[in-house]
Amino acid sequence: MPDAMPMSPPAMPKPTARRLRVYAFDPNASLDLGSTKFSHATISLAWDDPTEEGISPGPVNEYLEVIDIDPCSRQFYPPIDLNAGEVLGQDGLPPSEGDPRFHQQMVFAVAMKTIKLFERALGRKVIWAPEWRDDKKTYVPTMKLRVYPHALREANAYYSRAKRALLFGYFNATQRSAGASWIFTALSHDIIVHETTHAILDGLHPRYSESTSVDSLAFHEAFADIAALFSHFQLYEAVYDFIEKRGGRLDQSGLLSGLASQFAKGTTGHASLRDYIDKAPDANALDGTSEPHERGAILVAAVFDAFLSIYTARTDDLLRMSGTRIGAGDQLHPDLVARLTREATKSADHVLRMCIRALDYLPPVDVRFGEFLRAIVTADADLIPDDRLHYRLAFVEAFRRRGIFPENCLSMSPDNLLWDLAPQEELAPGYLCIDDIQAEGLNLVPEYRRSDIVKTAEENRRKVWYWLTQPALVVKPGSGVTQARFEALRARARAVLSDDAASTGKALEAYLESIAADLLALGVDDAAVKRLAGGLKRATSHFARWELFLAMLAKAPNIATDDNADLSWERALGIYFQRHEGKDLHSIRGGRSGLVVEVASVRTTRRAGPDGQDIRQLVIEVTQRRQGYFDPAVQAAQDAPPPAGAPAGDPQWGDFVFRGGATLIIDLRGNKLRYVISKRIDDEARLARQREHLLTPASLGFTYDRGRSNEPFALLHRM
Repeated sequence: MPDAMPMSPPAMPKPTARRLRVYAFDPNASLDLGSTKFSHATISLAWDDPTEEGISPGPVNEYLEVIDIDPCSRQFYPPIDLNAGEVLGQDGLPPSEGDPRFHQQMVFAVAMKTIKLFERALGRKVIWAPEWRDDKKTYVPTMKLRVYPHALREANAYYSRAKRALLFGYFNATQRSAGASWIFTALSHDIIVHETTHAILDGLHPRYSESTSVDSLAFHEAFADIAALFSHFQLYEAVYDFIEKRGGRLDQSGLLSGLASQFAKGTTGHASLRDYIDKAPDANALDGTSEPHERGAILVAAVFDAFLSIYTARTDDLLRMSGTRIGAGDQLHPDLVARLTREATKSADHVLRMCIRALDYLPPVDVRFGEFLRAIVTADADLIPDDRLHYRLAFVEAFRRRGIFPENCLSMSPDNLLWDLAPQEELAPGYLCIDDIQAEGLNLVPEYRRSDIVKTAEENRRKVWYWLTQPALVVKPGSGVTQARFEALRARARAVLSDDAASTGKALEAYLESIAADLLALGVDDAAVKRLAGGLKRATSHFARWELFLAMLAKAPNIATDDNADLSWERALGIYFQRHEGKDLHSIRGGRSGLVVEVASVRTTRRAGPDGQDIRQLVIEVTQRRQGYFDPAVQAAQDAPPPAGAPAGDPQWGDFVFRGGATLIIDLRGNKLRYVISKRIDDEARLARQREHLLTPASLGFTYDRGRSNEPFALLHRM
């Protein structure tokens, strides 16, 4: 008999997913016989993603850090270890209102599910809003968003911009219909998605939290509700039950169309905090609605209307073939219910992804509802040129019925709603030349680790800022220094001054000595070089060092400034890089080398379409700040140039901040500028509207102080 073949055991296969149980809606859904069978859900997260760090007790990963401190009771709840055997063995702890470890598990799981949903639609990793550091005069990346499940003893939950954290409250119910004496917002699936979306949106567009118009804070609230509402349709069992009981209809109020049921029942006794079924859309309702939640609800209702239209279009053929009429009271066959459920979940997923993709196609400041519609249509047309199923038309029709119209559009047809393409035929040397940006050495190689993505995004942001803000300096003839040599000197200076190690001490002295001959040829004397060296040593950021160096060059006798070099870029972006005689705005604060400009973000994205489309884009957001004054006469005086002979100092601090800027979308496949979506800094009509808005008591203008929001979401959610 032959010997048995020797065998070595293979490596133990790893699980593909980490499964964590959560409440599908709110805890009170498990107390209702009609919803108890789908009141719980299981969220699947990647078990071992090689591009991400593992999960440690808290839970903590590279996105989130759950910290369970209860300041009111002065308690610290030990963190849950999701890697513990007893946790892994039962798909996480079972849902429990009384176990703080389950609260930690739920906020982590639902927040991570929301993050992954956004990443799939955006085509890149989620990055939190950076924190401004006065000591460094620059932004510092926020690597982890903190999550506090029991931060407040009040009927509130909000995203804190100051703490870069999600704060969830708990409170005594005042209504018996809540089914509980204590209500925890950290156990509401809707509230967790809502607050996480606020944080994600703030990372994409930090200036949207400023109360610049009647739409600004309303858009923040609306988008957070859109994400929470359509997360319901990822729950197959709940959608199946809803469709089965209503004969295939989704246009009726119920668990799917409402938000935060237990929170509402515990505070007001209403069935839900907001419900988005409205059988009679009013096109005039928007004109008389200014409260952010109520106004935002109109936008959410428009998106939900579009979803209902798309669902109906996708299921009409199924109902015709089955001989079934919606709402006729017929008992639907289980196979038909299953098909309708799949169409509903797919339609909801598609609508939500259309909304998320649109976020890259919005201006960086002062967003309006009509612009959101244009962004939805344009982003979808870029990815899916042939709209065979008329999804874009469904959005247009839904927004029209709700009275949401974009400004400056000829008509509401989808073709007219597309953002205008960048005028390629006007390209001239120096005009919107994307090759100039690429020459700055942007790192466009795809990164997979989030820490590398954050680092690369910050490096690219700095490079774009350097390129945009450097004045167009030319060497005068006869100086002995060629223009090419001067550009090489300036490029090397920027490399040195952006390196903290190379721009201090002996390294800095050695560098200045190495360029002394060139500086002398340009007319810079030893005293100016010594002053520069002293200023560079005292500077606290690479931005400040670079401005000092440029200011010295601009004053050199053999250097001249080309005042017209950046006019094309200024016209396109709607901002100013330097002051111009006759059209100056002195309410824009200046720096040593020109007017202050902020590059808010530089991000790359890659999206795949249903027919194999591969869209790779570079998205750049540039903004500028201008001082605004409540008195138009003071505004005019501050905008005017100083009298002849008077020093041109910075404007006095204003009553509010007015911003302009643009979003640039660059197609990396052809290295072409595709869109410039701008809000001009010199738009006097928009300035007047913002002034009027802030002077209206219902505007919540007090929630933002001199351009920096002071916890606007805390105040907003208490209303």
